[in-house]
Amino acid sequence: MLAIMGSVYLLEADTSLSEVRRIGRLTVCMPPEYPPLVTGDAQAPGFDVELAGEVARRMGVGLTIQSNAAMTRDFNPRSWRITRAQCQVLAGGVVSSEITRSFLDTTPPHLETGWALISTTPVADLNGKAVAFLAGPAGLDRISLSRFLRTAGAATVIVGTRAELVEGLASGRLDAGVSEALMLGQLAADQGWVFRALDTGDGVFPVSLGLWKGDLTLKERIVTILADMRRDGFIAALADRYGVVALIE
Repeated sequence: MLAIMGSVYLLEADTSLSEVRRIGRLTVCMPPEYPPLVTGDAQAPGFDVELAGEVARRMGVGLTIQSNAAMTRDFNPRSWRITRAQCQVLAGGVVSSEITRSFLDTTPPHLETGWALISTTPVADLNGKAVAFLAGPAGLDRISLSRFLRTAGAATVIVGTRAELVEGLASGRLDAGVSEALMLGQLAADQGWVFRALDTGDGVFPVSLGLWKGDLTLKERIVTILADMRRDGFIAALADRYGVVALIE
């Protein structure tokens, strides 16, 4: 017993919050573009960009954003090749699922998402239709989506970018597109196209901020700030600004 208690005192102290304060800057890894969470537009940089900026401001530090394109290209967060040396927080489409939590710790959710469908005109059913699939954030259940599309009789086509999806739909080469709901909702609004959520049996998925496991003091401070932002209406106002639905308690 004494040996066990002694080992506790040998554990390295969590200095995650004090280190951010010492440096005077919170560094957040995000994809280079993932509207409406990250837009690349200086006037409206994105929901998660502004959220992270406000978190940093309330912490009394500056904000640095590190772009990582792999965050929206790869299913497994372990393949993003992001380390503690690059950032203390991950944002811009971090879905708090079992997959993500095996790699990261997460805050309580500030948004929710799921799978959705976009088309230039209403699509009654997907049987025989050319349906593009554009990968969204890691954590969404792609197996259940694949089963859903197969059962519906869709002819699935993989696309790698939003531009490719837009071109395929606009040209008529594709009948519909499937991807993550927040991004598709923004795209449908921009293009004046038809948007609808898909019920693949998984319900909705929480969108959170990701932190490194063990960074408890930093997580505790950020969770407190996010709770304050919900109470004072900042998150609700930000959701309204970007046309998304926030989880406001």
